[in-house]
Amino acid sequence: MESLMPGFPARAAERTGADPGRVRRVLTDDSFRRAYWGGDLPEVAFWQAAGIPVPDPERRAAVLELRPVVVPARIARWRQVADIWVVSNHRHEWLLPVLDAAGFTAVVDRIEVSSLTGRVKPDPAAWEALLADGTSPERVAVVDDQQPNLDSAHALGFTALRADGGTRWADQVDAWLASTA
Repeated sequence: MESLMPGFPARAAERTGADPGRVRRVLTDDSFRRAYWGGDLPEVAFWQAAGIPVPDPERRAAVLELRPVVVPARIARWRQVADIWVVSNHRHEWLLPVLDAAGFTAVVDRIEVSSLTGRVKPDPAAWEALLADGTSPERVAVVDDQQPNLDSAHALGFTALRADGGTRWADQVDAWLASTA
């Protein structure tokens, strides 16, 4: 899934008339961020804090403009040799409809969304669910676009691959899977 930042504040301002600086401050305020993505605050808290009228689901999708960065068919190929999980700092109300509409729920094994689990990356607890069944850390590759998240995954012994905004990271996943086969 494409990262919400950095384009979201400008997009939200353009589509709602919100102050992009205010939207950015809300999204980068660490205490709000942890409480919001961790599910301690209701979904409407972001819109209220950002000064944006709470949108209905259709309008929300248009403002957020979330889209996958890799096609489900590629993930389905990965799933032939590995368990595929989505571990995301996100709101389930925002993310799950996008994943479902794009066909991802049919090609992944599990989806862990921070607003439902209460575990927000880079806290290692967000990644530890990947080991709960006894999986060895060296059998796990994590892809993320945020360096602190990659650092916490690497500290647990995972292979950590940086999502680059393009598809280079997906090529790295292909190579990693080939090397572990």
